[in-house]
Amino acid sequence: MKKILFIISGSISAYKSLDLLKYLINENFDIEVILTKSGQKFLTPLSVSSLINKKIHTDIFSKKESLNHMEHINLTRNSDLVVVCPASANIIAKLANGYADDLASTTLAAANKKIFIVPAMNKKMWENPANKKNIKELKNREVKIIGPTKGNLACGEIGFGRMEEIKIIKKNIKDFFYTKKIINKKKILVTAGPTIEAIDPVRYISNFSSGKQGYEIANCAYTYGAETILITGQTYIEPPEVTKLIKVKSAEEMFNESIKICKKNLIDIAFLTAAVSDWKIKKKDKKYKKNENIFNQIKYKENKDILHMISNLKKKRPKIVCGFAAETNLLINNARKKLLSKKCDFIFANKISDQFNPIGSDFNEISVLGKNKQKNWSKMTKKKLAEKIIKEVSLYLN
Repeated sequence: MKKILFIISGSISAYKSLDLLKYLINENFDIEVILTKSGQKFLTPLSVSSLINKKIHTDIFSKKESLNHMEHINLTRNSDLVVVCPASANIIAKLANGYADDLASTTLAAANKKIFIVPAMNKKMWENPANKKNIKELKNREVKIIGPTKGNLACGEIGFGRMEEIKIIKKNIKDFFYTKKIINKKKILVTAGPTIEAIDPVRYISNFSSGKQGYEIANCAYTYGAETILITGQTYIEPPEVTKLIKVKSAEEMFNESIKICKKNLIDIAFLTAAVSDWKIKKKDKKYKKNENIFNQIKYKENKDILHMISNLKKKRPKIVCGFAAETNLLINNARKKLLSKKCDFIFANKISDQFNPIGSDFNEISVLGKNKQKNWSKMTKKKLAEKIIKEVSLYLN
């Protein structure tokens, strides 16, 4: 069953949330509700609990709160999505700045699920620089902001601050669960980060890949309920929570682990984002000295092509294989060649230039190429892009 944690904060628009709750109940969503202290000035706990036919949550220090039953933790762990509707300027500020002084804010601070925020407030409150800063911070953390819209406000003024229409909120929730439904419990393989090729015991060749885009894709897939296997080269960032994490160093190790995973599991989608070294070196057992002519001694050998091999696994081939391409020129031509020569389903290509280099950045700008399609996506955070990639590819899964 689809589970939503629904938080109602102190706003005169709180009564509108009852229509949304009624719709969600009729659509067989399992709902838990937190009604804040200020929210109780607009709605009574009895009116909400009668609607959802269960007790709602109001107090962080409830009688059943104990070490074995910590409500602010369990409420998000047992949900698929958190919706704050309406969201006052106060609860937005608490979430943006990490305040945790009641059940709602403490639960949000501890949340490990996607959060939707539906703001509702006076137009001057919405335009307040502090509120704008908080909204920007939440967007950067990929909290989804739905609305507000422009219209007549309860205070008699006209402007932005009016709670978004219920039908728009419904659509956002349905879209989230539609994607989740498609990839829930599917097996997804992600390779990420750089590989390294040792020259001697202390030196190696590699590339500048940070692993950020691959990590965000793995994180997003896992959030949507997929059984996610992440094979990663050495990075300097914390790996996301996934079903299985495999750490490798060289391209050969990544190749062996990737093929092994595909042969042991029926992988639904493979996102091969790793920046794999094209060549390996015959490693010397002792360190090269400064006076040695190292370049005459190093012998290069081409590494196995992981993307090509996985795309051509026949019976063990993932249902969808996605490759990634970083190019300094002829982006679309080179990406199209890669798509065809390696028999991929998708290539996600980004241009490396002096104007913008996504490697190591928190942002990315890509073109999506399929066998009969091409889309150009504007610059966005890698976290947001990961969600778009998951949604785009999942449409083709069935």
